[in-house]
Amino acid sequence: MDTPFIIINGKKIEPAAPKMKVWRAFLKSADRDRSKEQLDDFLKEQIDLIVLAFGKPDVVNEESIDEYMEIADVVPMVRKLFKWIQTMTFEKLAKAPNAETETAQ
Repeated sequence: MDTPFIIINGKKIEPAAPKMKVWRAFLKSADRDRSKEQLDDFLKEQIDLIVLAFGKPDVVNEESIDEYMEIADVVPMVRKLFKWIQTMTFEKLAKAPNAETETAQ
């Protein structure tokens, strides 16, 4: 999967390698019941996830997203980031040696 990116002030910015805190935040967000949530609260959380995932708050922050990202791109960006985080995580897990398999051979 291609690494998602955002254009801020004409520069292509890619997210930092995902950390556990990012993984947990995305999982928590995915599990939330949004049936009674206000749109502003939902969008704020989505923007916070983008900021967290990119891990460069001096460049990718609420203000820069407000300035350079179209509103219609916020939710798709969060989905791309989550899919990318999952892909990165499971690719590394698939490459990890399996102790049970090694001893069975």
